[in-house]
Amino acid sequence: MPYRFLRYIPKNHLSRVVGRLVHARLPRPIARRLVRWFADAYEIDVSAASKPIDDYPSIGDFFVRDLREGLRPVEGDFVSPVDGVLRSFGTVFGGRLEQIKDKSYGVAHFLGDDGNVTRYENGAFFNLYLSPQDYHHVHSPVGGNIVRSVHIPGKLWPVNDWSLGNIDELFSINERVVTYIEGSLGMVAVVMVGATNVGQISVVYDSFVSNRPSVDRLAIRDYDPPVAIAAGARLGTFNMGSSVVVLVEPGRIDLRRVRLEAGQKVHYGSAVLHAGAR
Repeated sequence: MPYRFLRYIPKNHLSRVVGRLVHARLPRPIARRLVRWFADAYEIDVSAASKPIDDYPSIGDFFVRDLREGLRPVEGDFVSPVDGVLRSFGTVFGGRLEQIKDKSYGVAHFLGDDGNVTRYENGAFFNLYLSPQDYHHVHSPVGGNIVRSVHIPGKLWPVNDWSLGNIDELFSINERVVTYIEGSLGMVAVVMVGATNVGQISVVYDSFVSNRPSVDRLAIRDYDPPVAIAAGARLGTFNMGSSVVVLVEPGRIDLRRVRLEAGQKVHYGSAVLHAGAR
């Protein structure tokens, strides 16, 4: 695909249009065929869904499907927030995060807050990618209290391998929602990053949604009292595939104890660290 031509396409507007189309209510026989076509095209395990595939009235409703209860047990106090692929993990260094080998992006711009550059310096990051095949709800990687959110409007470039290698500061350019959770691992930042065809990012603890033409500036919300959340509890939802980046303060976990590997498929609720490790 000639991705370079995406520079000239109004990606945010396109994503809103796609969002409306995939959620459009169609006659039931047509909707069934389209949902089945989508599931087959992306080789989705429909047996994991909470409802039979023919019960979904649109591709959009199937895309944000729930899973069968009990299918994803929560295995610890620091877990994967999504079903997806662990693209990379490592140490925050020099105020930068690894995007791909020999390419990085700045923490301050990414989080929309200069004050957090030092907070996460020498801490850990985890970058997870959700494909259209995956379940698209996002869950909390830790238990604690949600104390702040930051909504940062931006572009909606794809977050595929081509974009990782060709778009500088990709994750700092795209629209994103940052959730700060204070708990036993300090202040953990969970960043939901939008992408092309992500018509909306929503969160369970607030009413705002992303990718609206009327929202064009950074918005910071502090929660007093804070909002309690358990590890593995639902945090938010993507309406198409994208990425989640988790940042942990220095000294909280030992990356040598990570039980996962870069490039590995993961499920939400899966333990990130070996049992008993920090």
